[in-house]
Amino acid sequence: MTISKQLPLELGHRTAIGRADFLVTDANREAVGWIDTWPNWPAPCLGLYGPPGCGKSHLVQVFVAKADAHVLEVDEISQVEPVSLVEAHKALVWDKADAVPDESALFHLFNVVREARKHLLIVGQMAPARWDVTLPDLKSRLSGMPSVEIRSPDDATIAAVLVKLFRDRQLEVTPELVDYVQKRIPRTFAAIQKLTERVDHDALAQNRKITVPLVRDILDSGNFRPD
Repeated sequence: MTISKQLPLELGHRTAIGRADFLVTDANREAVGWIDTWPNWPAPCLGLYGPPGCGKSHLVQVFVAKADAHVLEVDEISQVEPVSLVEAHKALVWDKADAVPDESALFHLFNVVREARKHLLIVGQMAPARWDVTLPDLKSRLSGMPSVEIRSPDDATIAAVLVKLFRDRQLEVTPELVDYVQKRIPRTFAAIQKLTERVDHDALAQNRKITVPLVRDILDSGNFRPD
């Protein structure tokens, strides 16, 4: 039998990014708690770190909405006058912050944030205390600030995230499919996200239902690269 194919239109999908849509698990419970308790942080700066696809970007969006925060571009740290920047916003977020382009500028921003009694959320894959910086005062600031990790997912988290990502695309999956994926996919959030995108794409392109055989074909194809 010939399987009819159609060209999948890249119309995108609406990802649920509200606080109520965030799946709270043992891997991220502490991080969610920090975001929920803003502005009652014990320090002006907070580090949030974890592997790719673990939900950092979702929490950033939750924090931006909650705190009316401004997300910094990399060059803003060194090119924008920090006092004006801090005065213009209730809070700041520095996302994808695993390298420091200007140590002096970042140290100055730390001080301005603290003096203004504002907050700075620093988000990356590595704890700020482990960054390779040479400025002693900045190293001290990074080592002394509170940081919270979002860990790699366990089985329950993988199942919950998988179901959520499909529902974001208005798609439902069976428990059998979730169980099949759990046992075979790499243990990363990035892998779950890429598999969801690939399954959605291939199901539309091949006019197939989202089933275990479809997922098996993708995982066994040799061209699925989750990392």
